[in-house]
Amino acid sequence: MKTSRQCPKCQSRKLWVVERVEQPVSEYAQTNPLHVTSQYVLTGITHPISAATALVKAGTFETWICALCGFTEWYARDANEALAKLASQPGSRVHYLDGGAVGTPYR
Repeated sequence: MKTSRQCPKCQSRKLWVVERVEQPVSEYAQTNPLHVTSQYVLTGITHPISAATALVKAGTFETWICALCGFTEWYARDANEALAKLASQPGSRVHYLDGGAVGTPYR
């Protein structure tokens, strides 16, 4: 939808664009962006007063929604740098896959 400006399911051109998906903060009258992922990582700091972990928030979401049938496409924005940092942490649940061709196409 983002490139064609048309719903791939019903071909409608009536679309909603949510530039930044947000969720309410229940304790306050405000909202926070919905992040692609957020995880605590070790900082390597061992000083007792300093934090041993830091929260890494990776990107936000943008959605394109068909106004006719409701089909929705989600796009991650500004996530690559934080995802790379998380992928380098043991047990982070984030992995990078490169599906590019290996070797030559000839056998």
